[in-house]
Amino acid sequence: MRITGNVISGIILLVVGFVLLLANFMGIKVNFFRLFPGIALLILGIFILFGQIGGRDELIFDHRKIDLSEPFREKNIIFAEGIMDLNDLNLPESSKKIKLNVVFGSGRLILNQDIPTIVHASSVFGNVQLPEQSVTFIESTEYILGEIHSGKPYLDIEANVIFGQLKIVKP
Repeated sequence: MRITGNVISGIILLVVGFVLLLANFMGIKVNFFRLFPGIALLILGIFILFGQIGGRDELIFDHRKIDLSEPFREKNIIFAEGIMDLNDLNLPESSKKIKLNVVFGSGRLILNQDIPTIVHASSVFGNVQLPEQSVTFIESTEYILGEIHSGKPYLDIEANVIFGQLKIVKP
């Protein structure tokens, strides 16, 4: 196991969780409100040390590229840093929708120049950096890449940022 920031954070959370639990049980009085933070920190430390929480479509306490093997689903970045590269995608046969949520995290969305795309970006106490403008605080906007024609396939991306940051880059 490599010693990284995640390992150190996990060890610190484990130690704090154990100390809170031992302090609670040594005093004979079992108080749920004192017990809960210890258990929560203990579980959080175990997840940080031994693996990620979530599946292919969720990044939680992790840093990696988002899997686009099944691209037309909801993708979530929570307390994490993720990259979604649409250059790995082929032109869909029909218009498709992707929903990307960034909560207390940081994301990077790399658009594909060959796929017409419309991005509906909204922010709540966060920041969405588009190629030509920025959306901050409580705001929403649209960004269009390429020509959107009715009857022709395009990507419809809904990007929501809450207490986080998303940078949308065009190639």
